[in-house]
Amino acid sequence: MRLEWRMDLKNLVSRVEIAESLGIQTQTIAKWEREGKFPTAKEYLSDRLILYDREEVCRTLELRRAQRRRRMLPRGSRG
Repeated sequence: MRLEWRMDLKNLVSRVEIAESLGIQTQTIAKWEREGKFPTAKEYLSDRLILYDREEVCRTLELRRAQRRRRMLPRGSRG
């Protein structure tokens, strides 16, 4: 009997893809992860191929956007 191990790649996204989509460096994501501001990676296939759960990343980024919007002042109150 042979056991097959398959990775569900459609639910995973690489650190490089995330960084490119946000216009930031991969090191920024690593820093956010160390600081607890980003989900923990699910798979480390190499030191360059690091994969995250796509849904966790989307939720985290949406939360960051919402927090940033709350910190912005309304247009009429800017001096």
